[in-house]
Amino acid sequence: MAVELRIPLRHLTLAAKAWGDPSAPPMLAVHGWLDNAGTFDRLAPMLHGHYLVALDLAGHGRSAHRPAANWYAFADYLDEIGQVIDWFGWSSLDLLGHSLGAALASMYAAVCPQGIRRLLLVEGLGPLTLDARKTLEQLRRAHTARAAFTGDGLRVFADLQEAIEARCRSGHLSAQAARCIVQRGVRRMGATDGLSMQGSASALENLQADSVAGNKIECGDTDPGREDVQSLTRLSWSSDPRLTLPSATRLSEEQLADILPAIAAPTFLVLAEPHAPYLQPEMVAARIALLGNIEVVRMAGTHHLHLENPQAVAGAMQDFLARHPLRNT
Repeated sequence: MAVELRIPLRHLTLAAKAWGDPSAPPMLAVHGWLDNAGTFDRLAPMLHGHYLVALDLAGHGRSAHRPAANWYAFADYLDEIGQVIDWFGWSSLDLLGHSLGAALASMYAAVCPQGIRRLLLVEGLGPLTLDARKTLEQLRRAHTARAAFTGDGLRVFADLQEAIEARCRSGHLSAQAARCIVQRGVRRMGATDGLSMQGSASALENLQADSVAGNKIECGDTDPGREDVQSLTRLSWSSDPRLTLPSATRLSEEQLADILPAIAAPTFLVLAEPHAPYLQPEMVAARIALLGNIEVVRMAGTHHLHLENPQAVAGAMQDFLARHPLRNT
């Protein structure tokens, strides 16, 4: 059974889902770009023995969007992850991440190595990088996109099924996998049709009030409000449209090579075969070589293999965790 959480940070409130006993060793799970905590719905119950908390990152799922004057810089996510850890009062934890979440988890483990016990990564090790000679070009792209951004023109879906079908087409997902993400990643269009949700406290704001009452909401094997979402019409994505704008800056591979060796935690990396276009084998191999304690497993599948084939991914992770048991402190 999952529990719905609201986590107040200094500047906004994040949503999350949690599985397991809160007294068990904690594991924080971080999703990919334009996904949400639902990406771990099938994997999380299989990672036994943990209190697993899956975040909705800012601007995603049911979390608040950043204020109108802010954007979505990569480093700001690291600060928010740190605030979440402080809110729970965890002195140490395991980190799990997929795609963007894997990039964030690996970078956080390098920045704050003392608190990370074990690092579990799916389809990512470090963020997207850029040749330093393209820095000005990237900055200009971001500047132009931000100046032109209006936040209108949101796509509207007739119902949940239409949104699921759209996500299947764009993300190469099965309907079962897409449903896990989409049912948490849509909102009902209302009087502000076509406008972004900048500054919104929650992407659930248009659902029934009793579905989000309280700080922690117990639910069954589905999210609170899911039946409401399934019955709603005229839906749009709940994610902040600003997430689709280009980043103003990116690290270079040379800069990343100064960061990743700081990861001290035993690391487990799961990669899909065939590889994703942005995970070129030569680049990934060079990054892997920077870590002193890393195991890599390659599995047939797509970018969301943890969602499409959770049994295989969970089995491999559980085996790794068993071979790297927590030490009593």
